[in-house]
Amino acid sequence: MSTAVIYDRAEVLAWTGPPKRPPPRPAAQAVAGFAPRLVGPACILASCASLQTASALATTVFAAFGPVGTGALRFLPGALVLLAIVRPRFRGRSTCSWLTIAGAGAAVVATNFLVYEAIARIPLGAAMTLVFLGPLALALLAARRRLDAAWAFAALAGVIMLSGEPAGASPTGVAFALAAGGAVAVTTLITRRVADQTDGHDGLALSISVAALVTLPVGLPVALGSPDLGGLGIVSAVGLLGIALPYALEFDALRRVGVKTYSILLSLDPAVAGLAGLVLLGQHLSPAEVFGIALVMAASVGAVASRPAG
Repeated sequence: MSTAVIYDRAEVLAWTGPPKRPPPRPAAQAVAGFAPRLVGPACILASCASLQTASALATTVFAAFGPVGTGALRFLPGALVLLAIVRPRFRGRSTCSWLTIAGAGAAVVATNFLVYEAIARIPLGAAMTLVFLGPLALALLAARRRLDAAWAFAALAGVIMLSGEPAGASPTGVAFALAAGGAVAVTTLITRRVADQTDGHDGLALSISVAALVTLPVGLPVALGSPDLGGLGIVSAVGLLGIALPYALEFDALRRVGVKTYSILLSLDPAVAGLAGLVLLGQHLSPAEVFGIALVMAASVGAVASRPAG
């Protein structure tokens, strides 16, 4: 659930649904329960950090495996962990259900490859901000309010700031990132259908397993042909940090916070990506790129915060 970046966070919402709100409590109990309420937001921020750390680590093995090979190899460890934790039911599913699950897995693979091709060419923070436009566009299109036009223009201005900077810009990288954002939007729509046809987290585990099977013919020759055991270890870590751990954290977070709070906190993801790129990869963003990221984040927060209840 972009997040495979996959993620895609909308997938998490689709499989878990809105969290149940607790009944009102007396003031003294509310004060005593303040600390536990920080657990949900902390889980979301930890998930963002895990995902972007995985993306940063992935770039360090692109020279050995390539963006496509790295993306293919990371699905297998992620799928194995999810299958062990979720233990989904395989029997008794209709052909339509399996086709939808397969479609979701294929969409996740396409998103993953496009994202990795993007971060191989442009800084991580800029790339993930452009990818973030996919779910943001879905939210704006669904709302159809005049106010959302302002958020759309803010997001567009952010894209111009990110793609028009000559110092670190790569037109091909920007194109891959924007295509990945579109793939995220498509994946979101497909996984909502998967959520309607599966129970619990079965759809998530099965879709990621399909992605692992689809990419196995690409990843297996790369793994067998490489003597770099350390690189394979990094790819395994990328699978765990980029798939299994963030989904587990966000499943827990959605039981504790509202959907609006969840969405607003996820708007910090581009900033976390920029910080991960700086700390782990030494990628410095220009003032224009930083401002562009801020505009897209502001558009996301505004679109979510101003959304009518219900």
